[in-house]
Amino acid sequence: MRQSQGVFGKHPAGNARRFGLLFASLVFAMSAMACLPTAAEAQSLLARFRIEQVKDTTIVFNIGGQGWVRAGRRGQAVDPARDDEFVAEFRVIGVQGTTAEAVITGQTRRVQPEHVAVMQPPSRPFWRQTVFWIAAAGGAIVGLVAGYNF
Repeated sequence: MRQSQGVFGKHPAGNARRFGLLFASLVFAMSAMACLPTAAEAQSLLARFRIEQVKDTTIVFNIGGQGWVRAGRRGQAVDPARDDEFVAEFRVIGVQGTTAEAVITGQTRRVQPEHVAVMQPPSRPFWRQTVFWIAAAGGAIVGLVAGYNF
C-alpha cells in the first residue's frame, strides 16, 4: 500500500514540472482576464436614432430595424454639435413600424430635430456572451491540469 506523499511528491523533478504547469495555467488565466473589456468600453455601447419630428411634449424618431425598442424603454436626447450634451430625457410610449414616439419626461432646453435620441440596448444574458465561455473553458483547462498533476 502506498503512503500519502502530500501535495508535492518526493521527487524534485516531478515537483518542478507540476509547479511549472500550475504557473503556466495561472499565467494563461491572468492573460485571458486582461483581454476583457473595461467598464469604460462597456458604457459606450449606445444606439443613436435621428429625431424626425418634435411636438409639444413628444418626439418621433426612426428606429430602423431595432426590435428591442418598445413602449416603456427610456432614453435621452443629446446635441451632437455640442459633444453630445444632454438635452432631454424621454420614455417611449409607442412603436409603429420603423418609428417610435416618446414623451419627454425632463429637459434642460427645448428638443430640436438636429438632436439625436440615444438609448442603451438591452444586455445579453451572461450565458450568451463570449467572455463567459472563454472563462469557462479557461477554468476547465486549469482544473484539468491541476487535477491531472496533483
